[in-house]
Amino acid sequence: MEMIIGQLWYFGASFLWGFVLMFLYDFLEIFRCRVRHGKLWLFIEDWIFWLVAAILVFQMIFALNYGIIRSFFILSFIGGMALYRGLVKRRFICAVLAVISFVCRPFAWLRKKLRRKKEGPESEKSQNKS
Repeated sequence: MEMIIGQLWYFGASFLWGFVLMFLYDFLEIFRCRVRHGKLWLFIEDWIFWLVAAILVFQMIFALNYGIIRSFFILSFIGGMALYRGLVKRRFICAVLAVISFVCRPFAWLRKKLRRKKEGPESEKSQNKS
């Protein structure tokens, strides 16, 4: 009975890790959405993220199942990723982007006002003519 409970913990942990890794990857996608950069940086970011994810997942595998990868682990892990992607991903990204936009709105307004003040009244007259 103890062995079955251990395997159930392994199953649940793999499901949770799949869910959590997709959740964390969304933060990387949100960062990419707000800060544009080239393909090389995208490659480096992905490589580092998945390298760290692989280390953490294998650490979990060794801690819970002595390093033995079972087929139900892979299915559960993919299931957690798929559940997150299907039910949470879009709503989570939209919510985080809305919060970021709301928080940044006063700073954008202030920057716009400072830019107008810096340009002076001549630029306002030329904008009004066109």
